[in-house]
Amino acid sequence: MTSSTRQSTMTRTGISSVSTTITGENVLTTPARLCFIVEERYEGDVMPGAVIDVLRSWGHHVDVLRPNGVVADLWDLFLTGSAKFDAFVLKTVSGGPGLTLLDAAGAAGVTTVNDYRAIRLARDKAVAAVRARAAGIPFPKTWFASRSALLEQIPADAYPLVVKPNNGSSCEQIFRVETPDQLAELDIEDSGCLLAQPYLHNPGHDVKLYNTGDEVFATVKRSPLHPGAEVLEEPIEVTPELRDLALAVGRAFGLDIYGIDVVETPDGWVVLDVNDFPSFGMVPEAAWRLARTVLRVTRRAAATSAAAPVHFTFAADLEATA
Repeated sequence: MTSSTRQSTMTRTGISSVSTTITGENVLTTPARLCFIVEERYEGDVMPGAVIDVLRSWGHHVDVLRPNGVVADLWDLFLTGSAKFDAFVLKTVSGGPGLTLLDAAGAAGVTTVNDYRAIRLARDKAVAAVRARAAGIPFPKTWFASRSALLEQIPADAYPLVVKPNNGSSCEQIFRVETPDQLAELDIEDSGCLLAQPYLHNPGHDVKLYNTGDEVFATVKRSPLHPGAEVLEEPIEVTPELRDLALAVGRAFGLDIYGIDVVETPDGWVVLDVNDFPSFGMVPEAAWRLARTVLRVTRRAAATSAAAPVHFTFAADLEATA
């Protein structure tokens, strides 16, 4: 997808009008050096391509690292005398090699967007479920199994169940299982760990909440459990309850850019899934908003690093305290 094609999918606001400011906030005055880690399946997508276009239009330097197509020189990327990049941004499948590269950047002390530790919390769905529940965020009861045969141990009164891969992405391989007898018919790849949760009724759609880093948006999306349902996918009002829920998830995980799937139950809204860099479909001016957040996080990390005192530990110091 070309730059012009991606731009046509967004609200046509003149780039020149936001080259130095957007909604009243200054962007970095010094060009940032950014590296987007993008796996093959996302290279032609609006996200993150449109964000890269906006950042370049503002005068920032953006490289794209394709982890499936190159041998990455880790020393050159992360351990040069002066950092090659100010920040790395990840847009990859859940368990792909890009996540390892982002972890390597974090291990070297380089800024990542989102924070690499937050991404790990969100992408391991078993960990995400426990993290959310421990933070007081409403989340379905969750079972974890290393293979599908073990799901037979779940009590019959817990059905119907939703079964999905622990490291799944893009709403793939998500199944509704009505009874224990249907487990044997489950057509799911048994190459990784699985999660099971009680099915929470929905009217054929979920609500997607997106946080661009400066504002929360809500849209109606067809549920992967009801692929044939007639659903009008559209933006909806963000109520105070939905906004508070979205912000609570961000605080619990340490995410700046993210989305969550929620469903309304008789007891209130419940979070079904957390995504660290979703599509942001139907979010107005999403590319500009995300570009601004990438720069803000990069600037924030640089300011924190500059203010932190430098401390060197020598062998003599260690011997003196032994």
